[in-house]
Amino acid sequence: MASSSQHKFRRVHLLSSAFASLTIAAPPAYAADDPVEAGGDIIVTAQKRDQRLIDVPSAVSVLSPEALREAGVKDLIDASRLTPGVVVSPQISGGRTIQTFTIRGIGYDDFRPNGNPSAAVSIDGAYQGSAALVGGQMFDVERIEILKGPQGTLYGQNTTAGAVNIISRQPTDTWEGEARVEYGRFNSWRAEAGAGGALADGVKLRVAGVFDRTDGFMTNIGTRGVSGSANPAVPALADPGVNTEANRSQYYGGRAILLLEPTDGTTVTLNAHGFHESGAVQFFERTATVRGFAPLAPFTTDSAIDPSLDKTSYGGSVTLNQKIGGDMLLVAILGWEKLKQQYSAAGDVVPTRINDIIYRDNVEQGTAELRLQNATPGRFDWVVGATAYRDKVRLRSNLDLTDFVLSVLSADYIQRRRSVAGFADGSVRLGSHWKIGAGLRYTHDESRFDGSTVDLNPFGVSIAPAVFGPMPFNFSRTFSDNSLSGRLNVSYEISPSATAYVSVSRGFKAGGFDGSTSVTLPETDPFKSERVWTYEAGVKFLPRGGPVQIDASVYYNDFNNLQASLNKLINGLPTNIRTNVGSARTYGAEANITVRPLHGLEIQGGVSLLDSKILDMRSGNAAERLRRIGNELPFAPKMTLTGSIRYAIPLGGDRVLTPSVNGRFVDDYYTELDNYQPIKGYFLGNAQMELAFAERMTVGAWVRNFTNKRYATTLYVAPPVYAAFRGAPRTYGVSLGYTF
Repeated sequence: MASSSQHKFRRVHLLSSAFASLTIAAPPAYAADDPVEAGGDIIVTAQKRDQRLIDVPSAVSVLSPEALREAGVKDLIDASRLTPGVVVSPQISGGRTIQTFTIRGIGYDDFRPNGNPSAAVSIDGAYQGSAALVGGQMFDVERIEILKGPQGTLYGQNTTAGAVNIISRQPTDTWEGEARVEYGRFNSWRAEAGAGGALADGVKLRVAGVFDRTDGFMTNIGTRGVSGSANPAVPALADPGVNTEANRSQYYGGRAILLLEPTDGTTVTLNAHGFHESGAVQFFERTATVRGFAPLAPFTTDSAIDPSLDKTSYGGSVTLNQKIGGDMLLVAILGWEKLKQQYSAAGDVVPTRINDIIYRDNVEQGTAELRLQNATPGRFDWVVGATAYRDKVRLRSNLDLTDFVLSVLSADYIQRRRSVAGFADGSVRLGSHWKIGAGLRYTHDESRFDGSTVDLNPFGVSIAPAVFGPMPFNFSRTFSDNSLSGRLNVSYEISPSATAYVSVSRGFKAGGFDGSTSVTLPETDPFKSERVWTYEAGVKFLPRGGPVQIDASVYYNDFNNLQASLNKLINGLPTNIRTNVGSARTYGAEANITVRPLHGLEIQGGVSLLDSKILDMRSGNAAERLRRIGNELPFAPKMTLTGSIRYAIPLGGDRVLTPSVNGRFVDDYYTELDNYQPIKGYFLGNAQMELAFAERMTVGAWVRNFTNKRYATTLYVAPPVYAAFRGAPRTYGVSLGYTF
């Protein structure tokens, strides 16, 4: 949950205080069977074709299956800890599967599913237009590619921060499979398996699944005698009692990929997938005294509600690769996703009914992409294409304000979005060393937002209209925009193992509507599209199988119409809405190094240095404007460090012992524009010892957060409320794997 985007009725906290005092989905040509070719070249699909990483003129992080496994990666938050300059945060209604990206200080802090992520997430080539969809398929993963900086030409809207490609394992010619199970502290189980191969000539299949559950590490001690409103017409607050498994949760998912090759030069890939999640996962913990309620012991809360999440999602995609003539390839991708979720939580972080919430959301989206490109890399590489996106998001919620205005508000909103775009991108080699690339994309976005907010007045004594205004409140709003984005880059091949590049690119994040509860028309105003200019220079030294590999870059981001959630006065009342708050800039440097000093030993390290600053604020309140100008951007730590060491030690008899350790240090950073309270810097480390037998069976033991650091994954700061989501304390367990 992004701290500055909790529920619209943060105004309730303020008022009540006053009252009280890569792509791609399937075909082998677009998803290499292994991210590392024989010889050591890392192959990525960042520019929608197989390329060596050294040939991509931008910063790209590639996370391999081994790195993901050894770091215990279960979601995108875990994955972000393997690359510098990236912060992924959980959301209040998200559980394991709604997470938002901030890359190089450019991010997204809205927890409602009608918003646009700042990093375009594609899963097997299909774009995921809502943050509610991005984390549900993190199993049987071949690799993850994180592209840093605007990717407006090839990936379109919502790429001001970058793009993320999650690529599943694909069917192979021979039957093979993997299975892994682990058990750890807090009665945590995870079982993951995938298998596939050829069913007949031209027909291949792979199926995969995962089951993950935990009793969790949070305890809810209940209301401790707090009774709620003193009004005799209002029932007393119910006490749920003590629950030592308050954030217990369960998740399972599955995927089937069918690859058809009916003729030479034609491949069709069918991808069907789904997941279900239940439980709590996220739980508020107070970090300061709130309305007389002091902070409690670590990993403890005193809520009248045990958070509950019930989420189901399913979807699929169809990908066609068709060779045309001697050197052209037609690629078509159709995708469809549907999600239904219900979430309840105590949004006020105290055992009262001042801001308790129930969300009921439905998301349905369809995507289409059609492109034509050269099939064989050459002196001139090119691609032209078009995309279309459409979704419908229904947002229903109940906001329990019983102990404040003696009532419950109910909202029912529907948002419909449409987007179409055309793009062209290409590069040409000049001589034996120089290459110039350029691209343009034109996008048209439309959205419509309709809904109503009503006062349920369940006890017949509501004072909500006197506080918030007449009800029911109805609205119907529209938004449309056109945007031109693109890139220009020049690269120079210093040697077959080294390349330098400079680039300038422009990305944008589509405008839209705030999705939380509204009671006045200004709260439903659309916010404008966010636009970013990025200037970057870098060098890559990636010798095939070399003992040392290095890539480094420097960058400067300049963007306007910054989208963010913030408190502002509307009709004289403080409220929290998502809006345009002005302009900002970030600049920094990143470097990654891999060292292999001897056979079997690999040492990796990364560093990101970042400076961010708000340059201008759009506010009618001079005090608000001055308070925020010069502040740091949310989720923008000045420094992050990553590192890992693994050593494969042969023991004889086809046995290999591999100890490994990895970790990340994150400097202090804020989670809201007012810079009220930072997340204190912390180091998080993991270690694993794995014994492999004949490259088939593995047994292992692991420990995560081995320093037992108590840290926050995000803060919710809206004075007088100060609360946090906590990361897990030290966990440990054992694992068993088998490959066939």
